[in-house]
Amino acid sequence: MAKLNQTRSANYTRVHESAVGPWEKPLLQAMAARMPAFVMPDHLTILGLVGSAITGGCYALTDWSPLFLIGASIGLFINWIGDSLDGTLARYRGTERPRYGFFIDHTSDIFSQMVIAFGLGMSAYMRFDIACLILIAYLMVSVFTYIRMQALKVLQVSYGGFGPTELRLIMLAGNVVAYLIGPKEFAVPLIGMISPFDVLALLLFAGAVTSVFIGAITIGKQIALEDQPAEHTRISAAPGE
Repeated sequence: MAKLNQTRSANYTRVHESAVGPWEKPLLQAMAARMPAFVMPDHLTILGLVGSAITGGCYALTDWSPLFLIGASIGLFINWIGDSLDGTLARYRGTERPRYGFFIDHTSDIFSQMVIAFGLGMSAYMRFDIACLILIAYLMVSVFTYIRMQALKVLQVSYGGFGPTELRLIMLAGNVVAYLIGPKEFAVPLIGMISPFDVLALLLFAGAVTSVFIGAITIGKQIALEDQPAEHTRISAAPGE
């Protein structure tokens, strides 16, 4: 069951509904409590970027050997540590800087997802154009999330129990399957040769676009009801004025 986690900042409420939250959050807090004093949140953010670079690079190298999928999985684990623990460590130590943390965290996410998507596109398992659709889907969801935050003052980190950690777990499972079955392709009319992983990517892309579309309509209706125009009394000018 997804666990609702709300954190308030000066400008918005951060809502994190995660299917793995009941296990992930205590683990991150325990890791933060044992973190050496010289390790700062910024160091963990950099570690997350390093992990994404390892992941993307190893995906690209799977043309040489499927063993690089192991390196990609290790990179995802490193990325999870850095990306998930930096904010937890700041909150544990009481050293949060909401504006700075928000900016650095989400900016680094953009570069991380770009590197991973490009690595997937250069791998033996996914077409580059379809990998770019996954990147587009991520950017769509991100932009919608920030627009929603501006309109409702709520930052929705995950949706329906699905968030960054769940995505990493799917990618880890995909790495195992890819290693076991190897690169496989089949022809699809109007699309060309695609792999099972391309099909999964297309389904994720379609799901993300549909979710943003439905969310835009739903939230638009909500805001339309809440944000009514002010009533103005029409004053007719007196004759001769």
